[in-house]
Amino acid sequence: MTENSSPSDVLSDSPEPPALPVAPEHKEQWVKRFLESGLSIRKFSTTHDIPRMRLWRWVKSVEASRVEVGPLANVEFAELKLPLGPGRLDWVAELSLPDGTVLRLSREVPAAMLQQLLRLC
Repeated sequence: MTENSSPSDVLSDSPEPPALPVAPEHKEQWVKRFLESGLSIRKFSTTHDIPRMRLWRWVKSVEASRVEVGPLANVEFAELKLPLGPGRLDWVAELSLPDGTVLRLSREVPAAMLQQLLRLC
């Protein structure tokens, strides 16, 4: 459905007549004409003698095929190996505070001090 149609415009009380084959490019042209018309599905289908549910399916099909893929869809990730620099192995824990402060703790921090720090965070 589009902004110009409502669920009642799409629902039909009578069964749809058997479908004649319609080329995909013709379906897209009809959908384009419908979208540009600003009419409801009911009015457009009546005006152009196209069964309402058939037009609705064409619109849904075209809309589904036009779903855009975001710019990050084809991003590939690769492992980035960082060299171990001096002083990187001397800490065993890292605390990130809400203000952006980062506190790294070494192995030598006494448990009592660690408990005090955790209470402050």
